[in-house]
Amino acid sequence: MRGGARDELSESVAEVVADVPPGRVATYGAIAAVVGTGARQVGRILADGRPGWPWWRVTNARGLLPEALRAQAFEQYEAEGTPTRGEGVDLRRAGWVPPF
Repeated sequence: MRGGARDELSESVAEVVADVPPGRVATYGAIAAVVGTGARQVGRILADGRPGWPWWRVTNARGLLPEALRAQAFEQYEAEGTPTRGEGVDLRRAGWVPPF
């Protein structure tokens, strides 16, 4: 993907991620469906990082983040009252689907 298209896609992903309410979580796939790309691409964009965006509110389809990020994410989940289960988020209770 060329720079301009990637920048547009990154902006679209950032907008959807910013819309995820505190205490809720969207999956990479749900965001991908809204912006018209694949879940892995959304993951790559999130991995590039952007100061201030709530990256912990986006998980895989099982409610998990990479192990290296879990402790930091759980601090945020606790602060926001996000329902968790085991090593991840309880998607039945915390799942959020972006409007299409």
